[in-house]
Amino acid sequence: MPRLLTALFLVTAPGLAAAADAPKVPTFEGDVLPVLNAHCLQCHGGVHQRNGLDLRTLPAVLKGGQSGEAVVPGKPDDSLLWKKLAADEMPKTDNKVSDANKKLIREWIAGGAKGVERKADAVAAGPARTPAEVARLIDREVGSRLAAAKVPASPRADDAEFLRRASLDIAGRPPTAGRAAAFLDSKDPDKRAKLVDELLASPDYGRHLGERWVNVFYLATVNQRPHDPEPFKAWLAKALNDGRGWDAVTRDVLTATGPVADAPQGLFFYYNGDMNGQFAPKILAGNIGQVYLGVQLQCAECHDHPFADWKQADFWGVAAYFGQLSRMERVENKNTPGVSERHLDVKPGKKVDVPKGIGISIPNDGEARNGGKKVPAAVPGGAPVAGDPAKSHRTPFADWLTARDNRTFARAAVNRFWAHFFGRGFVNPLNDFGDHNAPSHPDLLDALAGEFAASGFDVRHLVRCVCLSDAYGRTGRAVPGNEGPEAEALFARMAPKVLTPEQLYDALCTALEVDEIAPPADPKKKPNPKLPPPPPPRTVFAAFFRGPGEADEPAEMKLGVPHALRLMNEANFNTGGKVVDRVLAAAKSPADAVDALFLAVLSRAPAAEERAKFVAFVGKQKSPRDAFCRVVWVLLNSSEFMLNN
Repeated sequence: MPRLLTALFLVTAPGLAAAADAPKVPTFEGDVLPVLNAHCLQCHGGVHQRNGLDLRTLPAVLKGGQSGEAVVPGKPDDSLLWKKLAADEMPKTDNKVSDANKKLIREWIAGGAKGVERKADAVAAGPARTPAEVARLIDREVGSRLAAAKVPASPRADDAEFLRRASLDIAGRPPTAGRAAAFLDSKDPDKRAKLVDELLASPDYGRHLGERWVNVFYLATVNQRPHDPEPFKAWLAKALNDGRGWDAVTRDVLTATGPVADAPQGLFFYYNGDMNGQFAPKILAGNIGQVYLGVQLQCAECHDHPFADWKQADFWGVAAYFGQLSRMERVENKNTPGVSERHLDVKPGKKVDVPKGIGISIPNDGEARNGGKKVPAAVPGGAPVAGDPAKSHRTPFADWLTARDNRTFARAAVNRFWAHFFGRGFVNPLNDFGDHNAPSHPDLLDALAGEFAASGFDVRHLVRCVCLSDAYGRTGRAVPGNEGPEAEALFARMAPKVLTPEQLYDALCTALEVDEIAPPADPKKKPNPKLPPPPPPRTVFAAFFRGPGEADEPAEMKLGVPHALRLMNEANFNTGGKVVDRVLAAAKSPADAVDALFLAVLSRAPAAEERAKFVAFVGKQKSPRDAFCRVVWVLLNSSEFMLNN
């Protein structure tokens, strides 16, 4: 049947590959560094730098080592790096550089040993543009890459595909049957833009995006019994629905103080820093680097990063801002979960032990180099940021991080939001920015980061800009010439995205037209008032269907046979809900009923072939209601229902 895909357990979302079109002139970051990474950095990287030669960055390569210049731009035969590679004297292992890669490096040196042309580190400080202007910019940049790669773009998605996609992406749930009918019947040429505005005005907007971000934090925890994330989700949902800027939200998270009952965003530290009952500064530094800066800063914990330009001092400089952080229940010796800083929270009459400066000592545990060395608080790659030791240590770091001219913060945030809508970021993995992992569309990433900052980090503005673009509005169906996975990396067509467990539960409730899906209560079993109430059905469902890495990999199918069997065999999903009764009461014919069920479950009308087959099936059954319940069962267990495309 057209568009009615195979059963859930037979479907896997296609993997994504990097864009295939390499630049004509070799660059250090895009062409040479991957070769050095594979063959040379074991001896000339962050851990080892034999003869003082560091090959991780272009400035370090041009600086050379104890033997002199490694690269003489424009003169490969005078370049020690080329001589060693050409003679197979380097590397000294059996992992020799191939002839093709040798040729590439020679061409790079002969061409001037150039790197990628860099934008200014500061985000442009101009006024925000209109969403329509930014959408056109998106389409120009995406279109130019497609043209250069000679990959055709898929056509515009039909209204049904766009409706379901935008509803799930922005509000986290598909449209009701009534909303779908109204949208599909509308002749308004601006109905897609109005739909986006309507979804952004819905409380489901903040609830869904807030839930997605908290899951990024929550799924990072190593605690076997983490605190319930629902209060944190509710806090972030309200902040987004109230229109607070992403910079302000982030500052509130990183500077949260007090009981989590009053400041639920403090749960961030329980998920991203809790180790053996204490907040570990080194865990926080690594996780904050990944989430808010998009870098693998934790790889520099024990020594300089082996394959990137992060120093050990960068890692511990960030950790220093969180060195005084502690759990309230540890400080007050009572069960009051919360966040405090030890030098600020003191009992009346007790002497205040104010640190002399903001710094931290590298643990002298035998694992890290430079054990015992005191490292001052400092932002990555920069000078120490001044702060008052008597005040919160986290505030100066949060102020630096969320500053309008901090290009790193804006780019990392835009990359994650873009991945939410397109199934992949400009940089993948999302937490691995660096010269070794160049963005697929660097100019577009920089432009959107500048726009995000210029708008006051307005998430709604960013969502409007993205969702009004032709790139977002394309169908997920391939056309000749863009069938391969590289087309998705170029955004030639929309990548299929797997529904999150929460989206899947909400989609089931919407399709079945029920408030919740829960097993019937056992009248013989009385609740025990001494025990905490059981978790709500949505939480139980999400826990069962949660796949590892789900929050960061929307295009990866993590569900397996147990989940498919649960959907197929669970009675709560197979009784037809209220939708079958409503449709049977209103339908004038079996064909009308099939049309109505398709609209309720998949937000579209069936194709003629689909309609004919389902009508024929229904006509062979003894019980009309049972027959239409089976129709709903088939639709719910299709991969079309599981995917947002």
